[in-house]
Amino acid sequence: MITDSQKKLMTVTLIFLIAIFFTYLWISGFFQTSMTILNNSSPGASHNYSDLNASPSKLPSGIKPDIEKVSQENFFVVNTWEFDPEKKDTIILFVIDIRNESAVADLQGMKIKNYTITLIHDSEFDKTQQEVSDYLWNLGKNPDYQINAVWMSVNRLNNLPENNAEVWVYKSTPENEKLDNTMIKGWRIRVYPVSSPPLTTQTPAINPSDISP
Repeated sequence: MITDSQKKLMTVTLIFLIAIFFTYLWISGFFQTSMTILNNSSPGASHNYSDLNASPSKLPSGIKPDIEKVSQENFFVVNTWEFDPEKKDTIILFVIDIRNESAVADLQGMKIKNYTITLIHDSEFDKTQQEVSDYLWNLGKNPDYQINAVWMSVNRLNNLPENNAEVWVYKSTPENEKLDNTMIKGWRIRVYPVSSPPLTTQTPAINPSDISP
């Protein structure tokens, strides 16, 4: 017959062995591997590429200068990019601020190094940019804001792209000071006095009142 003390000893021994077993699994990396597999199999996860919708600063180094040159020569800006999920030798460029639609059409399928390039107009981005510009120009109808000009500045050189709307004012007022450094639809509003030199050379946003009907 097993005594109570023997039962307790067997229980302690069993717990000790189980603890050693799980410690071994942890040290061997079993749990980390299992979690990695679980995370990679979660719904919607991409198994092909990790640089989806990346900043142009993250373009493959071998073709980045060529793409920058093509965009400058044909007057458009690369907003984001991704590898084609079906063709790993194809790069999709989502472009904005297109000044020559026919030139962009002619560039479809061009070859740069070992990649085929597809261009897609990011019309949603351009639409939002125009909405923010219109909103700021409408504020300018109120003399309390003292707005002189609005410049839409897109910075795609940083790893984290920036969208800045520069509002140039005749003088500081409580209204435009409150507007400074706010966010509107993903655009950071910066307010500057007109006496200071511009910080960018971007084309100014079009004032809707200057457009002929």
